[in-house]
Amino acid sequence: METYTHELDATDLQILRILQANSRLTTKELAQQIHLSITPTYERQRRLERMGYIKGYVAVLDAYKMERGFMVFCNISMKQINKVIASEFRNAVGQWNEVTECYNVSGDGDYLLKVCVSSMQKYQQFILDKLGDFPYISQVRSFFVMDTLKLTYGFPM
Repeated sequence: METYTHELDATDLQILRILQANSRLTTKELAQQIHLSITPTYERQRRLERMGYIKGYVAVLDAYKMERGFMVFCNISMKQINKVIASEFRNAVGQWNEVTECYNVSGDGDYLLKVCVSSMQKYQQFILDKLGDFPYISQVRSFFVMDTLKLTYGFPM
């Protein structure tokens, strides 16, 4: 078994595994699945939330139905980087609705952005209007997603 920051018992791991698959379960339904009564189940779930193991609960939306199915990964290289520039970039990315994920990476490039828009034209508009306005970007390399082979939202336990 893997080591966790805080000691988690088998029941805690079971709760996390079940909620990853379906976070809409009521406390009663969760309690039935883990074979505990409602009160200790509720207390365990809240403790996992307070400890930061559970960051939040979300609905997974269909990108195509939401007209956001054109997915691109952008590898961003900066001309220079320091605390101020990194902070400005973080703030800018936070305002860009097209960016659904952003990572500060090592290797070839400084940032990796996941951009979800409706079309190539919308992506071009994003490049010209938003990335193009950020003064410290030296290079943008785009990787267009043709197919998703694996997409998971949880971690195996």
